[in-house]
Amino acid sequence: MELFPTLLEEYDLTEAPGLDYLKKHIKENGKNNEHSLAVNGVSSHGGWDPLQDDNCRPILDVFHECLNDYNNKIGNYPTILSGSWYNILPKGGFTERHRHESSVISGAFYLELPEGDFGQFYVVSPLKPYMMCIHNIRPTPYGVYEIDIPIKENHLYLFPSWLEHGSRVNNTDEDRVTMSFNTIAAPKEMLPKSFLEAVWGPGHPNSEEVVGAS
Repeated sequence: MELFPTLLEEYDLTEAPGLDYLKKHIKENGKNNEHSLAVNGVSSHGGWDPLQDDNCRPILDVFHECLNDYNNKIGNYPTILSGSWYNILPKGGFTERHRHESSVISGAFYLELPEGDFGQFYVVSPLKPYMMCIHNIRPTPYGVYEIDIPIKENHLYLFPSWLEHGSRVNNTDEDRVTMSFNTIAAPKEMLPKSFLEAVWGPGHPNSEEVVGAS
């Protein structure tokens, strides 16, 4: 019996509409902001949001399609993006271990990955503080504290925002470019009546469709 599973889902967006524009948009228009988690690198966290551009709407729609798929798999309420930012990590750069507060599902999208030891994305078990009495004599999935995720360029990774994660040091001579985002629960006016009835049941006050919903 597998207890308390956590889903980290991968989506290949190599052919996603608007991908090339997003990469160009970040390189040409990005505004760096100091961010303590992007060590030896630059970030737009807390400042410039790359998706606040009408020309990014095609890939924004793709992100929401991926979110819908993820939420369906875990039985979660629909979510929408609440903000995004980029991180650019040159040689020696890495991301401190952290989690995303005030978010439901988070995404990490890898726009440029150099060849070689670019610094893997890793996640930390939420059970780590409670495993002080476990002494593994051989490696098994039941005694792992951290897992390196084999990330790929142009791939999106979705995971619950409470999952602690970070990136290891980029040891190449080229930049590693990523874009991340957070989400919030979708407002009721964005949800169709069929969904509301599936959640609350026909006739329930919360199942009443909001004017303007599609």
